[in-house]
Amino acid sequence: MKCINFRIRTKKYEKYLYCIKKHKEIEFKDCRNCKDKNFKPVKELKKKSNKLKNLEAKRFSIITDNLKVCYICQKRKKDDLNEVFEGSNRQMSMKYGLVIPICRQCHIEYDLNKELRQKYQREAQKKFEEKYGRDLFMQEFKKNYL
Repeated sequence: MKCINFRIRTKKYEKYLYCIKKHKEIEFKDCRNCKDKNFKPVKELKKKSNKLKNLEAKRFSIITDNLKVCYICQKRKKDDLNEVFEGSNRQMSMKYGLVIPICRQCHIEYDLNKELRQKYQREAQKKFEEKYGRDLFMQEFKKNYL
């Protein structure tokens, strides 16, 4: 962490260190040993809303019945429950059960591999349409993945 009084400035394209508390050019060791060192307070992380907490706690899946084993590799036990449609559609995925259990290694691969992600999005859309119908899918997700 840096002191809030510490600045790096330039004069004639040469960088130098400056203390705004002392109003003078300094050396880095001067800042390290300074008794007036002052740090920026760390912000508290934003807490999840109750609605989101409840959705995450009540996650279920219409894609698979076994929520204990990774859905992709079928070998390792699950580390996460991953929503098939992420971003602005994440809460809708939780609401309608478009969630798959996934291990950490497969989760990393899922996030990086676009074709793999699209494969499971198509599969999720098929399952959703079987259960709820195509009109509701298009109304909620506004995109056809098939």
